[in-house]
Amino acid sequence: MTETGTSTDWQSWQESWDRQQEWYMPDREERFRVMLDMVEAVVGPAPRVLDLACGTGSITDRLLKRFPDATSTGVDLDPALLAIARGTFEGDDRVTFHAADLKDPDWTTRLPHTSYDAVLTATALHWFHSEPLAVLYGQLGGLVRDGGVFMNADRTIDPGTPRINAAERAHRHAAMDRAKAAGALDWAEWWAVAAKDPVLAGP
Repeated sequence: MTETGTSTDWQSWQESWDRQQEWYMPDREERFRVMLDMVEAVVGPAPRVLDLACGTGSITDRLLKRFPDATSTGVDLDPALLAIARGTFEGDDRVTFHAADLKDPDWTTRLPHTSYDAVLTATALHWFHSEPLAVLYGQLGGLVRDGGVFMNADRTIDPGTPRINAAERAHRHAAMDRAKAAGALDWAEWWAVAAKDPVLAGP
């Protein structure tokens, strides 16, 4: 989809996506804050950022609210999520979004810049198997400038800490149950709603 309709409430879709993601990761906002703290500490308050597997642009949204002089390049494969991102940030020349498959060896050629101060991503790279993930990390090493930073706000499990893992899981699932009771949508439910929207179903 290349056009954004004036009748679509992009901000509502953005907020709906955030709530759905928070259902899976209740401390998502804290993770974003820590990432941006590190960006500021390492590369300063006006970074050029690659929002990797950007989805609807959640990281970009927090980035620009905190650092108005920042710029962001968002990359994702899903056309519906990119439609929300483009609609949300339409007219903001600090942001560009690009469709690319991160498993395509030439995906970096779609980017407007050859290097970035920071590459940020969240809740996406766990979908990659080890071999393509290693290839991707190698590509990111060439995109992050000297002195820059790469951060991934994802949840990983250390098999060597079973008691901590069990406690984390219990805490997270209690928060998920509270959010569900308050009306939060899970992944499948969110996409079922999106599929009924003619704009998002169109891409």
